[in-house]
Amino acid sequence: MKQLRIIFSLCLLILSTNAFADKVEINSFQMDSYQTILENNKNQAFVLIIWSITCSSCLAEMAIIPEIQQQNPKLKFVMLSVDGPDYSDEMQTIIKQKKLSKFEHWAFAEDNSSALRYAIDKQWYGEIPRTYFFDQQHKRIGISGVINHEQYNQYLNKISL
Repeated sequence: MKQLRIIFSLCLLILSTNAFADKVEINSFQMDSYQTILENNKNQAFVLIIWSITCSSCLAEMAIIPEIQQQNPKLKFVMLSVDGPDYSDEMQTIIKQKKLSKFEHWAFAEDNSSALRYAIDKQWYGEIPRTYFFDQQHKRIGISGVINHEQYNQYLNKISL
């Protein structure tokens, strides 16, 4: 009986370790995080995609992002969820389902989402999906709404990829 308990405990330990290993790191997006993202991508073109777990349009657009990245392997994608830390499990599930695990991920950390939106873009009022295309000098193009594959390629050409 004691051996059975030990085996059961070891199985639980292995399963919990695997579950933890599969978790994607989701950074906490606070008032200064936008500047951190810009600094971390200095002299580099990148795409910032803002989404939510409750946004069906966001989820639909996510389906093409891995393909876009595969066609542009040097392009960095940063994903920002407007959902707070209480929705971490749901975010994790969507990130895995949509095959977005290898990207950098952030999620709003505060309930004051209007202040966090304002820190990103004073002209953005919270509509999602919202995508920003940054060139190497961090001139940006901000687009609200779903972007299809052809439109992605057009915007990527504008940031000189």
